[in-house]
Amino acid sequence: GARNCPEHSPQPAAPIRSDDDLETVVELSPDQALHGTLVELELGDGTLVEVSTPPQAGDGWRLRLEGVAPGGKDHFLQLRVITDEGLRIDGLRVHYRLELLPPDAALGCAVDVPTLVGPVTLQVPPGSSSGRLLRLRGRGLEWDERRGDQLVEIVVVIPSITNSSN
Repeated sequence: GARNCPEHSPQPAAPIRSDDDLETVVELSPDQALHGTLVELELGDGTLVEVSTPPQAGDGWRLRLEGVAPGGKDHFLQLRVITDEGLRIDGLRVHYRLELLPPDAALGCAVDVPTLVGPVTLQVPPGSSSGRLLRLRGRGLEWDERRGDQLVEIVVVIPSITNSSN
């Protein structure tokens, strides 16, 4: 069913406060990661630092800010680019972990998988095991004429058996 979510109006974000003097995690939207964005960072001693993130950045990237931390130390920014549905952005590519129960992985199944433009139905081939990558062509981000793909990683999960009858 379609849920109506109120559109978030992008307000200027407050500076991201750094608790630890050496590394701060910064959350970016896929769009911000793609085009690069300006991040304001407030260090522990109150120093404000402006950082431009590079275009086509990805989740887990670490940016080094040289000599900005107290005592002339380097400060690192770690980028987190993950959507609410669990899509992880890496440059133009999108990664998604699809958890399947063993029978579904063994027999194959059709699963709705989130993409940046809405869910698509993915055919999981029979005999899929953990670590198998399925490619959704052209479902990544777009830059000039290039389009990235979405890679779906199969993760077979064994359900924990709980005996609730006793």
